[in-house]
Amino acid sequence: MKVKVSNIYKISLASLLLATPLYVLPLRILAQTPNLKQPAVIINSGSTNTCKYRIRVLPSGKATYTVCNRKGVGEIKVNTATKFFNDISAAKSLSNLPYKPCAKPVSFGTSTEVRYQGQKSQDISCPSNDSRVTNLYDDTKSIQEELKFSTSKN
Repeated sequence: MKVKVSNIYKISLASLLLATPLYVLPLRILAQTPNLKQPAVIINSGSTNTCKYRIRVLPSGKATYTVCNRKGVGEIKVNTATKFFNDISAAKSLSNLPYKPCAKPVSFGTSTEVRYQGQKSQDISCPSNDSRVTNLYDDTKSIQEELKFSTSKN
């Protein structure tokens, strides 16, 4: 009888060990999936000649923005939104992205940062050798262009 109990124990243990990855994998995927209701926020400082702006983007592509103290609503391509949120995820922690300050002209120089789930990047508009920084900056420019708003103060 002990042999049967031992075999049942071994089978149960083997089943548990084989099934564990099936439970862990969905949790890992869930942890990497953007929160569909949590927006990422792009903040641009503006300059002497341009208005500052703030864009709130959802993974669905829906966006709201404020530029020159005017509010707007828009939508970006889902592919653009997906790339943006994937690049945020690839950055691991926005707060720990490498940052190297750069000189900017007073009249035209702006700074751009990204915020998501309590994290905040440094200025991502300065040239960087880190593709995570340049990808995020390119994403922010694409999003601003797709929303088609002007930052001109005129």
